[in-house]
Amino acid sequence: MNTPEMYDYLMRSRRDLWAALERLPDEVLSRNLLNGERFRCIKDLLFHMAEVEDGWTHLDLQNQPAVQEQFPDVQGRAFFGDVPLADILTYWRAVEADTLRYLGTLTEAEAARKVAPDDWHGVQFTVDGLLWHVFIHEVRHSAQITALLRTQGIKPPWLDFLIYQLPPEAKAFVTRDPDGA
Repeated sequence: MNTPEMYDYLMRSRRDLWAALERLPDEVLSRNLLNGERFRCIKDLLFHMAEVEDGWTHLDLQNQPAVQEQFPDVQGRAFFGDVPLADILTYWRAVEADTLRYLGTLTEAEAARKVAPDDWHGVQFTVDGLLWHVFIHEVRHSAQITALLRTQGIKPPWLDFLIYQLPPEAKAFVTRDPDGA
């Protein structure tokens, strides 16, 4: 995996997703759309995405405290519908900054290092494998959020990886999302 390229894509696509979400009324982001025990609204998914990156990259990969410890207003909550989007994104930006710092130190030996997360009962993963998990996790939930926006009649941003690989001069020729976004 080209870790820097993949994380660059995630940062750029999340910026586009965040910008789209910041233009929406809070009620849309807080609306109970999932009726789940864990996730009910778009803000729940957003926090979960940041928290998963935080947990794996900081607790498990670096054996460091989670960034979340610096944000007492978002700790210990089951749901985030009443939390301002700005607070969730501030936390996520802090997670991202620390993840970028860590990825800047990533070597082949570090990527191949075996990690046995506490709650996996001795099962070992490589750092590279866990980073794949974190990155794919975000892509999956971003797609879920875009689908939730569509169910509400809202056109989400086009977040396909290929769009972010286009040179700037080619983007002018791409006029529509073939998936209808």
